[in-house]
Amino acid sequence: MPVGMTDSQMEILYSGTESAAWLDGPAEVLRKQVGRLADSPIGAVLHGAPVGHPLHPALVAVPIGAWTAAGVFDALRQPETARRLIGLGLLATPPTVLAGWVDWVHTDTVQRRVGLIHAAVNGAGAALMALSYRQRRRSSGPGAVTRSAAGAVTRSAAGAVTLSAAGAVTLSAAGTVLIGLGGLLGGHLAYSLGANVRPPEVPNAPVYDPVLADSPGDTA
Repeated sequence: MPVGMTDSQMEILYSGTESAAWLDGPAEVLRKQVGRLADSPIGAVLHGAPVGHPLHPALVAVPIGAWTAAGVFDALRQPETARRLIGLGLLATPPTVLAGWVDWVHTDTVQRRVGLIHAAVNGAGAALMALSYRQRRRSSGPGAVTRSAAGAVTRSAAGAVTLSAAGAVTLSAAGTVLIGLGGLLGGHLAYSLGANVRPPEVPNAPVYDPVLADSPGDTA
């Protein structure tokens, strides 16, 4: 359970996303559009046909892991490493998102509602990460290096650079919170609602025979 959230708050979150019937109209329009990708050979790969299960749960490990590690390196005051990790997460985001949308096509009505909110929250988190990366690029180093028309190298005021760097850290921290919330909804979608999850097959189980099932069995 996320820090600061009670059981009742979690229930409100889950039931609220599941009952968001106002999303059904947009979901149907999106389903038809994304369905074109899902029905293509690329869609089959994104859905995990070569490996026998959806790829999205595995792909999300890269951006989530990179962005979480970036927060750790921010705390250790290693901003350049944090910036590179955020960039790595952003590079891994497009295939992860595409795989998620392809999986979303293969869901029922309630699952699609939760999936849309899951995508929106994660999208907002990724956008904050992109803004943080851009800010970090502008304020990398102890001072932002600029070059005048005459070729002289100058540095911006250290205070402005520090403020810019702090803003970048705040953006990525907020993005991490949203990604965590999105992951929470993703877990609910898969584990509670069973999206794209098949029931496990029991090895060596007897084959169901309707004739035998309907016939009276031995009671001894």
